[in-house]
Amino acid sequence: MTIARRLLRLSRALATTVWQSMVAVGAVQLAGETARADSRLADAPAPGHPERLRPDVPLTALERALLKDIGPAR
Repeated sequence: MTIARRLLRLSRALATTVWQSMVAVGAVQLAGETARADSRLADAPAPGHPERLRPDVPLTALERALLKDIGPAR
């Protein structure tokens, strides 16, 4: 086998290994995000989100005023 073929084989093997490693890292980093995105409602924050409203706690005077200022939800 010539040196050029060996270098081609080596570079393909290296490129394949790097590609598979990048795919694995991306899958690990996005695994939690895709699971959370599937569970979200289109018009509400995700469960446990700090801005999620509690139905048992009434709005404060400031929150009611801000809600009045921004108008109805679209």
